[in-house]
Amino acid sequence: MLTSYLLLITGFICGVCFLQSQPALPLLWPAICVSLFCFILSQWRFKLAFLILAAFATGFSWANWRAHIRMADRLTPALEQRLIEITGLITDLPQTTRFGTRFLFIPEQTPQTRLPGKIQLQWYGGQPDRVKAGERWHFLVKLKQIHGQSNPGSFDSESWFLQQGTGATGTVKSGERLSGDGAWLHQIRASLRLRILKALPDAPYRGVMIALTVGDQGAIPQEQWQRFAATGITHLISISGLHITLLAAIAAAISSWIWRRIPWLAARFAAQRAALIAGVITAFCYCLLAGMAVPTQRTLFMLAIAAACLWRTQPSSNSAIWAAALLVTVIIDPFAVLSIGFWLSYLSVGALLWAGSNQLGEGAKWKTWISTQAAATLASAPILLVVFGQLPLVSPLANAFAIPIVSILITPLALAGLLDPVGYLLLGAERLFALTDYLLQWCTTMPGPAFNMPGALTLVPAAFGVMLLLLPRGLPARHLGVICCLPLFTNSSDSLQPGQYRASVLDVGQGLAVIVQTAQHQLLFDTGQLPNGERVLLPALRSMQIRQLDALILSHNDQDHIGAAIPLLHKVPTKTIWHSLPDQHPLWLEYPGSRQNCQAGKTWLWDKVRFTLLWPDARFIASSDNAMGCVLRVDNGRHTLLIPADIGIHEEARLIEQGLGKSDILLVPHHGSKSSSSLPFVSQSAPQYAIYSVGYLNRFGHPKAEIVARYRDSQSQNLRTDQTGALIFDVGQEIKVTSWRQAHPHYWSANTIVR
Repeated sequence: MLTSYLLLITGFICGVCFLQSQPALPLLWPAICVSLFCFILSQWRFKLAFLILAAFATGFSWANWRAHIRMADRLTPALEQRLIEITGLITDLPQTTRFGTRFLFIPEQTPQTRLPGKIQLQWYGGQPDRVKAGERWHFLVKLKQIHGQSNPGSFDSESWFLQQGTGATGTVKSGERLSGDGAWLHQIRASLRLRILKALPDAPYRGVMIALTVGDQGAIPQEQWQRFAATGITHLISISGLHITLLAAIAAAISSWIWRRIPWLAARFAAQRAALIAGVITAFCYCLLAGMAVPTQRTLFMLAIAAACLWRTQPSSNSAIWAAALLVTVIIDPFAVLSIGFWLSYLSVGALLWAGSNQLGEGAKWKTWISTQAAATLASAPILLVVFGQLPLVSPLANAFAIPIVSILITPLALAGLLDPVGYLLLGAERLFALTDYLLQWCTTMPGPAFNMPGALTLVPAAFGVMLLLLPRGLPARHLGVICCLPLFTNSSDSLQPGQYRASVLDVGQGLAVIVQTAQHQLLFDTGQLPNGERVLLPALRSMQIRQLDALILSHNDQDHIGAAIPLLHKVPTKTIWHSLPDQHPLWLEYPGSRQNCQAGKTWLWDKVRFTLLWPDARFIASSDNAMGCVLRVDNGRHTLLIPADIGIHEEARLIEQGLGKSDILLVPHHGSKSSSSLPFVSQSAPQYAIYSVGYLNRFGHPKAEIVARYRDSQSQNLRTDQTGALIFDVGQEIKVTSWRQAHPHYWSANTIVR
């Protein structure tokens, strides 16, 4: 009976997952018909098999219907980039960014304009606290459809917006505060956050205290986040499922202890049931502090279902409770399966239950604790390797001391500090976390191996391997789990041969970043803006298994070309920098290594591929940073790549005088602006592919229509990174081009057209 129950739930969840993997949403009725047909057939023969198929089709249909509804709630193209007046409510806690304030807004619908139910707005400049959660405002805004950058190994922001139910993004041009408030929950959270800020005005970890109490992670510095990620404890720096569960357990234990000592209460109502009620209420209140965010809802569902099962006089197995919680979560939120946190959470708990039924719980408590940490780490390792390309081996050690300190000591202390009028409890919690972070910094100094980023298909044998490894000791099949996990550590990338090169034009928005690889060498031309360091460059380098750069070219002193250089250099060893930056540039304080000025005529040979700097000319007197930009040509003797950065028509003329020649692949100068791509330059370069590295609906209007037409008239194929995502050119005897969006289609991806 239990096996059938688990198989049916598995079938339903697999159906939901299959829908979320579709490149486009199918019609609703075919899968519904399949579900009904399989259910009818199950009444005749092969009952379990047909019921599993019916469950699969039902899960597919349910997720399909919900996806159609959510996609219909997105901004219509006709409203994009128009000035629109909207009135509504600020929900959730506004976040202070480098440029202003970002917040979620629920607009009031009008008969004239149908807007998405939830919009993310950015208000540039001004005071960071001018808007507050729960306030009503009237805004003049410009809205955009949901659109994110698409790159190898990068976070899929479009998927994240889908999961959150956000249907548009936009910028505020002006706003007026209106009378009347709503969203009382978010107002309470905002007042609690303000209380923490006042109680800990200069404390380095006040952002962590805010995250642990009201679920707002916006005040945590990037440097701290990087350390938490390196030690594998990011799951602790929030109102996480672990914290909710532990607090519910503490509340249940205290309630049971008190209840048993009051005879007239214990005589009328069982202490065990009172403890269950107290635990669920505590979990619900803590989830409210987090604004009922999706991850906390999952934990609440699981605890509520577990409590309901324990309430029954007939006990249920742990696997049945776990599967029921998983099913309810997916039914309520079929988009949860797109979240890595969802799988890390449920699979880690499932692994602990599996291991607990087999081998945990025996022997000394310290051995049980170590075994528990090992089981959780083993269960999460395949997902961390496939998704992030990294596995912090110090994670078990870091979690071994961080989990009890943060969850059992710091979090309850910080929550109690919200009621402390003096603020000593909050200060004590903050100082205790400072001690924890000191130990984390020590953990980051421990050496660890680097791993390749395996393919997603390796998850299937790895999951089976983890189950085998968590079996009781002594079973002969247990060690076969190691063999099943071996594909995780194999190199899945295509190797280049001498005379071949791969050029990856990354989607960095309005900027430029190009990775050029040969058989044994790697070069990066520009880095894009500062946020691209953590969001795009480092994930892309990990996915391409690039652990060091032989050369980094920083073309000129514009932030859209070199903004992410410093975070990149902190993480990726770089042998040489070629540049046209001033000697006093702040970057040189961060990088004391080898550097050379770009100069026309410099050339080198890597793996039978020639790299040549064509510009700047030492005799040329430049009038701007753009005019001094480095220009690189890559040539394998058959096909040529030209990267001219932001040079203008005067520099183009000088290159033509020097014998520029034809280029098969051209990064269009200055993102396709009118100041570049003169007719003589286009005619002489005559590229087969003209690439525009531009941001979606960028404020400069790049690329200009006349420039696009000019390259089209020269028989070039125009490709834009805002439409195609990252572009990968494999160059050998022939040129093979891959668009990242086309190669990895999703139904929620931006509706862009490749021209």
